Amino acid sequence: MTSGISLITTLLLLLSAAIGGGAIANRFKLPSIVGYIAGGVLIGNLMSNFINHDIVSLIADNGITLLLFALGIEFSFHKLRRILSVVAWPTVAQLLVSFLLVLLILVSFSLPFITAVYLAAAAALSSTAIVVKVLSEKGELETVPGEIATGWLIVQDLAVIPILILLSAVSGVSNEAMSLSGTIGAVFLALFKSAILITVLLYLGKHGVPKLLNVVAGFKNRELLLLSTIGLVFFVGLCTYSIGLSVSLGAFLAGLLIAETSQNHAIFAEIRPLRDLFAVVFFVSLGLALPFGAMVSSLPIIMSISFAVIVGKLVIIFFLLRFLGYHTKTSFLTGLYLTQVSEFGFVLAHQGVSSGAMGASHGVILTAVTFVTILVSAPLIVRGNQVYYLFHSWLKKFPRIIKSPKEDVLTDEGLPISDHVVICGYGRVGKYIGRALQMANVGLVVVDYNQHTIKEVKEQGIQTVYGDPADKGVLDYAQVDKARCIVIAIPDRHTQELIISNAQSLNRHIKIMCRTHHEEDRGHLKSLGVQIIIQPEFEAALTIVAKLLADFGLTDEEITGKMQRLKIEHGVG
Repeated sequence: MTSGISLITTLLLLLSAAIGGGAIANRFKLPSIVGYIAGGVLIGNLMSNFINHDIVSLIADNGITLLLFALGIEFSFHKLRRILSVVAWPTVAQLLVSFLLVLLILVSFSLPFITAVYLAAAAALSSTAIVVKVLSEKGELETVPGEIATGWLIVQDLAVIPILILLSAVSGVSNEAMSLSGTIGAVFLALFKSAILITVLLYLGKHGVPKLLNVVAGFKNRELLLLSTIGLVFFVGLCTYSIGLSVSLGAFLAGLLIAETSQNHAIFAEIRPLRDLFAVVFFVSLGLALPFGAMVSSLPIIMSISFAVIVGKLVIIFFLLRFLGYHTKTSFLTGLYLTQVSEFGFVLAHQGVSSGAMGASHGVILTAVTFVTILVSAPLIVRGNQVYYLFHSWLKKFPRIIKSPKEDVLTDEGLPISDHVVICGYGRVGKYIGRALQMANVGLVVVDYNQHTIKEVKEQGIQTVYGDPADKGVLDYAQVDKARCIVIAIPDRHTQELIISNAQSLNRHIKIMCRTHHEEDRGHLKSLGVQIIIQPEFEAALTIVAKLLADFGLTDEEITGKMQRLKIEHGVG
């Protein structure tokens, strides 16, 4: 087969695997990455003879570089400063404990120490791409567990730098078979050289890179901006490679430099299509490296490690957050969101094998564990609240072990209030409702499981209950049986159903108002007995329509008629 035909055949098979696998994954609401890898496994085992693996390896290497560069651009130091005081030390604690736990398990399986280090380092990290994507689709990024998980992931992303530095140093040491003292010296030398390089790069990032990009941007030529950016990526990668570190680390650092410039959004827009193409090929190539025979023979260890990672990280994060005083639900959901191995595990598997630090069979194990944990965790995140309530009664035992002084002691008497409004969830929506009721001198009780929110609301003189609004005992303490109305400002459908059921069992005459993000949920909520359903996006559209039509000279009566027609078509008129 000629080289030209070989290239075309290889690319056609890779793209076919990506399209087919991605479409199937999307159909089953799984991350696209899972579909890409599965497609690679299929063609790798069925059509390996038609694939030029040298070409795949070359494209995949560039895919890793651009993938980490894009991650660096998306990294936000501003966001890191905002959440650093809350999640910095528990995240570091989780990384260390998870690393040591998995390392001990792997050593017990008689895996080589360097291989175990790579596997444990990957297992300690969680997937920013998977968690943020799924939570964004659910509309739960700004919930308490969503915000904590996002902050946790940002700190983990920052930890990628020392992890890459240390693993690069360890790889070099393993290849030279040094003594213990020599190993320690080599690691500290790598850290010292890296510190100098990062200091120089950060100085250039603050003073040199912005000026360079301003000059390039002044030409108003997209091609020059793209070429200059790619050149910067490979220049920084060459610098890191020259001191014995990986090109991937250089790409990530280059992304961090550009993230602080005013051109970062324009550069990301230019680089994203190229990044996506190369990254997809990289994920498909991982599937090519997963032969059925090797996976079947290693299946017991793959499943054991995957189970240990998922359960271990969930337990570690749960207890860390309980120790900090977070509610059981917040602690459990955050831990559940972060159970998977990061897609960075794929990068480490590739780097470990290519550097000779681990064998190909161990690279298969790391890739497979990353694949399995992502495959399992994605539906767990989607159904996080259902999973929580499945274990709710069992988890209630743990607050007695790690008791938070912030938790309310619920009594049979309940709060001294009646004929009031109970607001479940005091976030972006609930706080405006509460403020309006305050101004109207209407009695209200706020129920929320965010202790920071409860503290702020108490300072405003509003009666509060710190607990899960879906818990019948919590609603009873909030005197739902004596309330006139309950407002459910929580977006999760499963939690909404539990609140509705418990509220009606306490007070069958209570008026229920509920928000929803999805039009298809309206009929279901109506059937449960919700009298008023508010869809924030639709209400926002009505406000925009009213202002827009007024600019075109329509009278108030005409505008009201048009809005009423929209409400009728939407099923709320």
